Amino acid sequence: MSAPTGVSWTQIPNPQSPLPDSVAEATSILWRATSIVDTYTNQVLRATVDNEQLTGPGAPRFGFMPGTDQFLLVMRRWPVSEILAIQYAQNRPPLTWNTVASDKYLINHPLIGQYTDTASATAPDGGWSIQLDSRAISSTPPGGIYGPARGAGSGRNGLRLLVSYTNGWPHTSLTADAAADATTLAVDDVTGWVGASGFCYDGSATEQVAVTAVAADSPLPLPNGVGSAQTGPGTVTLSAPLAFAHEAGTLVSALPANVMQATILIATSQVLDSGIESISAQTLSGSTSLGGQGVADLIGQIKELLNPYRRVM
Repeated sequence: MSAPTGVSWTQIPNPQSPLPDSVAEATSILWRATSIVDTYTNQVLRATVDNEQLTGPGAPRFGFMPGTDQFLLVMRRWPVSEILAIQYAQNRPPLTWNTVASDKYLINHPLIGQYTDTASATAPDGGWSIQLDSRAISSTPPGGIYGPARGAGSGRNGLRLLVSYTNGWPHTSLTADAAADATTLAVDDVTGWVGASGFCYDGSATEQVAVTAVAADSPLPLPNGVGSAQTGPGTVTLSAPLAFAHEAGTLVSALPANVMQATILIATSQVLDSGIESISAQTLSGSTSLGGQGVADLIGQIKELLNPYRRVM
């Protein structure tokens, strides 16, 4: 109520609604706000495990780095934080998958200071492309099923790649109370946390945490039995003990703060634009009323906050 938007969440879905109804509607608003953020940025910002197929070489997302025998793979989600596996097959049915050795690919523009970064929760970072040695996909010596100077083998768009990777910003919450000095936390999602740092958001007890290892309760099997991904509920191991105790449900996130602020503003705009007559709010800067221009001002702020995270490739 002390914020400039002045939203009273007790007024939803209707004035004098029972508390369970207000909580249910607030939860729905927040889910919609999350969806709006992901839709506007053209990708899921929360850390996820992705299995993406690419056809090439020669397609926009699967080609050669100019003048080299290195494939350039442009993934649909960023930042790519970890490559879990790459498989290839001739691009004709039935697909027979083969696994590429893990030393034959790397992330282009990896996260700055990964595994040591203490500022990963403050700004956009990382890239969305992967470099793959074409000689690792070799059935026609001297190296490469298809290459810049070879022109043989599978030819244009003759290959199908299946890339398993992790992208996005880790975001989770505690599933059990954590004591001060604890070095392991039980959380609802361990995806992407290895090497990441974020904040444990808990009022005056908010503190920064860095994660060195994770263990999922039920790792996700990757396609064709090439391994598994650490994702879903489990535990994270911290690089240093907690300074404060935190209750179950406490948010632990590496999402940049401006993304979370944009989500709050989106939730606020839904309430302001819902026609609830009993909500009182201060006039927003540059606007003349609660509705209309006031909500438009919020949307302008939201776009400014989220534009750096939009997927444009």
